[in-house]
Amino acid sequence: MRARTLIGVAVISVVTVLIVIVLWPAPDPLARVETVVIRPPDWEKEPANPAVRVPFMDGLTVTLGERNIRIVADPQAADAILVVRDIRVESLEFRLESGQLAGRVSATCVLTEVRTGETRIMDFALDIKDGDVRATLVARKFWQFWKRG
Repeated sequence: MRARTLIGVAVISVVTVLIVIVLWPAPDPLARVETVVIRPPDWEKEPANPAVRVPFMDGLTVTLGERNIRIVADPQAADAILVVRDIRVESLEFRLESGQLAGRVSATCVLTEVRTGETRIMDFALDIKDGDVRATLVARKFWQFWKRG
């Protein structure tokens, strides 16, 4: 009887720890970020003027959750560098009769905090449906191994 009780307690403890690990929110890599510069995948290999690539984005403010993050062209003025890679168009639909656009685009992003040099992999999703645009940028949890690649 005593062995079964110990095994039961061990199983309950392991299940509880696994549930806490899965449900615990990932740390927010954007917590200390107010300005960000956006770069294409191999930006460090190509010595081009970053203002030429995305001049329309300089000064653009994006609201993510409760924070407003400003996109800047100058990396010296940025708190973080966001490298966008692995862009996937998952669906795209344009209705001629109503002129509506619907679709989903996703990408893998690498956020590097300039001050600490810490990098985090994040998932970006852009959903367009019935005139509504919704963008999410979410940090990956350490145990999401199937998303690595």
